[in-house]
Amino acid sequence: MTQRSAKWRCTLAWRNPYEPPPGPKVLAAVLCETPHPVPAEIMESFVPGSGYSVGWECIEQRPIRRWSQSAKARVRQRNLRRRMEAKFPLFAEDFIAAEFARRPSYFAGSNDADC
Repeated sequence: MTQRSAKWRCTLAWRNPYEPPPGPKVLAAVLCETPHPVPAEIMESFVPGSGYSVGWECIEQRPIRRWSQSAKARVRQRNLRRRMEAKFPLFAEDFIAAEFARRPSYFAGSNDADC
């Protein structure tokens, strides 16, 4: 199993929802390897009770997983069948066949926007 090296963004930002910030919304932001301990750059500007607070955000770039064409086709057909059988139990097969004939590329898993 590979170890992912996620980065963390530590920020000092305005968190008081009842008042507008007296200055910039984000006073300081630092990219670091771990969120603990809080970086010195952030703690220098931090004043308890001022409305600004320290926050952490995990920054991780994961690859986008795309569905295969066959998986999309299978799910689209299953969803259509489920919808039609729930709404029109007696005529579901007729409506499903008509929809397959009307948009064959869509139910084959095509990515085209105009199908």
